[in-house]
Amino acid sequence: MNIANVMERFSLLCGIDISEASKWRSVIEDSEAYINSRLIVKNPGEEQLKRIDMLIAAYAYKTYCLCNENNVTAFTAGEVHLTSSARRGDGAQKLWQRLVSQSGDLISGGEFLFGRVI
Repeated sequence: MNIANVMERFSLLCGIDISEASKWRSVIEDSEAYINSRLIVKNPGEEQLKRIDMLIAAYAYKTYCLCNENNVTAFTAGEVHLTSSARRGDGAQKLWQRLVSQSGDLISGGEFLFGRVI
């Protein structure tokens, strides 16, 4: 992993300054550990390393959105009414799912789902 590349991608995805992104470094490192645990490529090449960096950044972005999600979708103050068309976390989840589906050659698929047996 190239931490500078991952931090840059993460800050772009989140729409935050790189100095703000550095506060999330431990989340990025946890994301790296998760992606590394799913890697199926032992010695990735340069192009594969860039894709792995993006996977790490996207997973960290997904976590960032989960931590910062607010449930406010509409706000009215007097005659001003603002609405949010979609939650940020929805986009992060879609990005993550798309990257995972495109990276079957790099990481193992499938995510663990919590459920119950009735």
